[in-house]
Amino acid sequence: MNIKSIITLAAVVLLSAATVNAQEKTGRTQPVRIGVALTAGANSYLSVSALPGMLTSYGTQALSAGWTDKALAFGIEGSLIFCDRWKLDVGGAFSYYNNPSYALVPGTMGDTYEMGEIPTYEPVDAKINLNWLANIAFSYYFRIPAVPNLRPYVGLRAQGGYASDLWAYDDYRAMGNSAGEAYTVCGGVLTGVDYYFSKNFFVGASVEPFRYTYGVVKYRPQEGLSILGADTHFMSGFAAPQLKIGFLF
Repeated sequence: MNIKSIITLAAVVLLSAATVNAQEKTGRTQPVRIGVALTAGANSYLSVSALPGMLTSYGTQALSAGWTDKALAFGIEGSLIFCDRWKLDVGGAFSYYNNPSYALVPGTMGDTYEMGEIPTYEPVDAKINLNWLANIAFSYYFRIPAVPNLRPYVGLRAQGGYASDLWAYDDYRAMGNSAGEAYTVCGGVLTGVDYYFSKNFFVGASVEPFRYTYGVVKYRPQEGLSILGADTHFMSGFAAPQLKIGFLF
C-alpha cells in the first residue's frame, strides 16, 4: 500500500469518527431505547394480617396508605424512551409465602408438670400470604441547550398495591379460615430530572408534587360472616422522592 492510499484511508477514518462524534453531540436519537434502573426511595408497600378467628368481638381501622411512615425501599424499574422525548417507566415487586400446617401431637402430661410424662405439641396453623405492588409512569423529556446532559421531565404516575393473608386453624373450635386483604390505588403528577454521564449511563431523581391514594382493608374472621372493612383517603405534596441509577441499551 503506497503513501497516498494510507493518507486517504486515514482521512476517511478521521472523517467518519468526526461525523459520529458530531452526531452524538447534537443528540442523534434512536426510535426506541430500553433502560433499566436501580431505585431507592419512599415506598407504599402494603401488609395485612388476618384477625384471630375465635374472638367475641372485632374492630378495625384503615391501614396506612401513605409513604411518610414507611421505610426506605430498593427496587428495579424498566423504561422505554421513544424518540428521545417520551418515557414510559414500569416497576413493581411481588412476594408470596405458604406456611403448611402441622397436626396436634398429644402427650400424656396433665395440668401440672410430672417427671417422665410426655408434653403435648400444639398444632401449627397454616398461613398463606400474597403481596404485590406495581406502578407505571408516562413522562415527557425536556432539553436544556446550555446543559444537554441534563434532562428534566414531567408526567403522570399511577400505582396499585395488594396484600392478602389467610389463616387456617387446626382447631375444632374454629369456624373456618380467617382472611384479610388490603389494596391501594394512587395517582399523581410526576416531576424529575436525569443526568447522563454518557450516552448509556445516567443518575436521576423524581418526586410527585401531588399524590392521591385510596386504600381499603377487609377482614372475614370466620367463614360465613360478613366483611369487616374500613377505607382511607390520603393526599400529599412533594410525595415519594426517589433516586435512580440506570443504563440504556
